[in-house]
Amino acid sequence: MTRRLFIVFALVCALVAGPAAAIAAAASGDTAAAAIADCSANDRLTHHYSAATLTAALAKLPADVREYSDCYDVIEKQLFAQLGTSSSNGSGGGSSSGGSVLPTWLLIVIILLALGALTFGALAIRSRRAQQTDGGQGAQGGPGGQGGEGGEGGQGGQGGEGGEGGPEHPGASGGSGPSDPGSPG
Repeated sequence: MTRRLFIVFALVCALVAGPAAAIAAAASGDTAAAAIADCSANDRLTHHYSAATLTAALAKLPADVREYSDCYDVIEKQLFAQLGTSSSNGSGGGSSSGGSVLPTWLLIVIILLALGALTFGALAIRSRRAQQTDGGQGAQGGPGGQGGEGGEGGQGGQGGEGGEGGPEHPGASGGSGPSDPGSPG
């Protein structure tokens, strides 16, 4: 019998205490509407509101108040201060820093790889140009040089076997030239 009496007493207390807490919160102004009105009137929160009230105020904030005032930022900043976390926009100045999807270490690795690729590409271009200007004349002779087998000599040069000489040595080719009496041309 004592146990049954205890259960009934606990239920009555719970039924009375629940609405009483809601009425006390409404009377003390700890509602989402009170927080929104406080912020709209003062551009800051002048009273203390619970985290649940501030969360509800953010959810119920009218679109015009959200767009044309700083109430969303003010309420959010107060909520984060109570919860002990930092706000999502960094400093409460209203401008966000953006942020990146990739972690910083990955960005650094990508930049270093890109710089390495540019460096090796520049070195490859430099070595190719050096080969073209220095010793890349195997098939053609340079000015005054000799051409390779079947190559043409430069001005004043001599052709190799079967090659043609320059303008100063028209008959220097391997075959018979125009000065040969036995040639048809």
